[in-house]
Amino acid sequence: MTEGKTYGTVLIKAKTILDYLMSKGTGLTLKDISEGIHSPKSTTLKILNTMSEQNLVWRTDDTKKYYFGTELIGYGQRALADFDISRIALPYLRELRDETEETVHLGIEQNNKVVYLQKLESPQSVNLKSRIGGKLNLYSSAMGKALLAKKTYDELDEYLSKETLKPLTKYTVTSIADLYDQIETTKKRGYSIDDKENQDEVVCIGATLEKNGIVYGAFSVSTPDYRMNSKRKKQIISYVLETQKKIEQAL
Repeated sequence: MTEGKTYGTVLIKAKTILDYLMSKGTGLTLKDISEGIHSPKSTTLKILNTMSEQNLVWRTDDTKKYYFGTELIGYGQRALADFDISRIALPYLRELRDETEETVHLGIEQNNKVVYLQKLESPQSVNLKSRIGGKLNLYSSAMGKALLAKKTYDELDEYLSKETLKPLTKYTVTSIADLYDQIETTKKRGYSIDDKENQDEVVCIGATLEKNGIVYGAFSVSTPDYRMNSKRKKQIISYVLETQKKIEQAL
């Protein structure tokens, strides 16, 4: 008897298409998608046609590129509404955004990445690449390093056995030894820092959200590096730790 058999191959392929569209952040042609997911064009087209009928994707007539469909908006909004950490944390994150006047993010770990659940925009001018549903590397982001600091050494070893520390900027940590040092520092002080490691000229300070030994996610404050000095850094850290305390009490 075969155990653990997975059904719904077409559904899996449809999700693979959505994952690939998400990873590229722009419209893609049939050729782009079929090559990207290593699937024959004929098979990919059949799945895309069905997805188009269900408004999961749509295609422009001029460029023949596929984009996310409007049906996904409702699913995404419902998923956010149903996810407790997002609902509980949101009032406190709004308060944090208002106090710092900087962009605030909330994320969870999923498949060795950080997935953005919330993004509260700064009222000030700032250009961040982040978007709700987007993904971040654990090793190069403040939220990610905060989450890594909650892992056991065995869990860290397993993560690093599957992850290549690729440089995203000239400041990205690409040495396992240096990453371990950052994780140890994060454990001791209770917050993490991404110092232009994930995006040029952007500094982030983050912390996890934990209750009774369960890590529910992480959040961060992101600011352009030109607005970050020693005094400002201490201020934001204080706000982050106070927000962490408030949310964890509410969990």
